[in-house]
Amino acid sequence: MSDPFHTIKAAMHDRIQWTTLLIVSCFVSVLLLSSQSAASYPTYILALLMLIYLPQWQDVLKIGLVKWILALIVWLSLSTFWSEPFDLRASVSIWIRALLVFCFVVAFAECQLRGQLQRWMGAALTIVGGVAVAVAIANFYVTDPVDGRLNGMGQLHTHVIAALIYGVVLLFVLQFAFDEKRVFARVLYFAIAAGIVFAIALSDSRNAWVSVAIGVTVYALSRWINDPKQFLMAILAGTILVGVAIVVAISSDTGRELLLPRGLSFRPEIWSATLERIFDESVLFGVGIATSDEFVLDGIRFQHPHSMYLAVLFQGGLVALGLYLIVIWKTVAHLLENYHSSAAKFALSILALSLSAHFLDGHELVEKVGDTWFLIWLPVAISIGLVWRPVA
Repeated sequence: MSDPFHTIKAAMHDRIQWTTLLIVSCFVSVLLLSSQSAASYPTYILALLMLIYLPQWQDVLKIGLVKWILALIVWLSLSTFWSEPFDLRASVSIWIRALLVFCFVVAFAECQLRGQLQRWMGAALTIVGGVAVAVAIANFYVTDPVDGRLNGMGQLHTHVIAALIYGVVLLFVLQFAFDEKRVFARVLYFAIAAGIVFAIALSDSRNAWVSVAIGVTVYALSRWINDPKQFLMAILAGTILVGVAIVVAISSDTGRELLLPRGLSFRPEIWSATLERIFDESVLFGVGIATSDEFVLDGIRFQHPHSMYLAVLFQGGLVALGLYLIVIWKTVAHLLENYHSSAAKFALSILALSLSAHFLDGHELVEKVGDTWFLIWLPVAISIGLVWRPVA
């Protein structure tokens, strides 16, 4: 019979156990803590731990995708040197954020090999996310916001970001619900999922509605279709159908009112102003990641380009955008290569959600723990874990 004290002592000296705990803490903190700095404390410890044990994981640098990720975040960090005005403090902050992102991606991939990380994270996000959503809904009805939109708790203080992150949590909950054998537990999971869907509906974000629906659809298709080629054909056909449906819908007054109640929300004007500035200054190298990307149009101040793709182009030019697209392409390719892994299907679902959402929102790829870690770096990390040492 095993000695429980020996088991506890072994766990205390197990680096992967501690790394897993830190990663889960990072993501849970986004849902609970309103301060991004406070939520980042576990990431600092995580980065320090990874640097101390560098010799134990440096073989990951042989993976092509990891090299492209390094090229992307290093290039964006280098752009601080041609940002206007140059700010040493801002430059150091960007480099630190790049280090945090890279250490997280590697740490997650390494912990995934143990097989317990996603179960821990899924359980934590299901519980904490369910409570956070319930509190957000209650707060919505108590405060009755003027704009009529539900905002999240913790760092999810805007309706769009809240709805998108709740969408990722919804995917975690659905994964538990479909895999659960016990009737009561399954009912509970679907009840939490229903609450999350209700919160997303109350956010009144059309972008989130469409993007989360795409993510959930991709997840359902991946569970239903076992062949990756058939899966890709289904996605292609679905994309064409959705595109046609949107065009038909916005061609009528009723459809436009439903999908675009606030019109185009200045998106064409914002994108036009962003592109004009990029082409005026440097389309190849970008304006610099630390350069302010605020715009004032018709007396209204917009804090960023409202598109992750344009934001990357603005910050690092065609070089950065090209590197970013390569990272996404190789991530999807690795996930499809490991399509029969449940982790790969889950990551593809998150990517489908985020890539569609980022056409209309998103602006910081190299950032402290937050929405980008949920939407981009999480599926990227999963794909590295699958390639580094494939798991079922």
